[in-house]
Amino acid sequence: MKIRMLIFSLTVLVAAGLLWSGTPVQAEGDGGKIVFKNTKSFAPVVFYHSKHKAAGVKCNECHDSLFKKKAGSTDAGNALTMKSLRKGKYCGTCHNGSRAFSVRRSCKKCHQK
Repeated sequence: MKIRMLIFSLTVLVAAGLLWSGTPVQAEGDGGKIVFKNTKSFAPVVFYHSKHKAAGVKCNECHDSLFKKKAGSTDAGNALTMKSLRKGKYCGTCHNGSRAFSVRRSCKKCHQK
């Protein structure tokens, strides 16, 4: 029992030390994919964390400024529209035609059947 408590305490101290030192703590796996189904008459939007990670996007570039880390908790809700993306909000922050492909004429890159 004492050994388990000691191991637990050391684990907590190491984790706290990593967080306090500013060392990023990686999420397990690649974050998976997110499917946005509320897209009116268009195919759902599929977001792949792995594609963004492979492109060099760091987690903190989107989280927690553009999107919350917890699934289903985004502040975007019904505000995540093509109109808001074209104005440079949410995904449109990077998908503006300069940093990444534009949301204006690349429908099938995000809307997937």
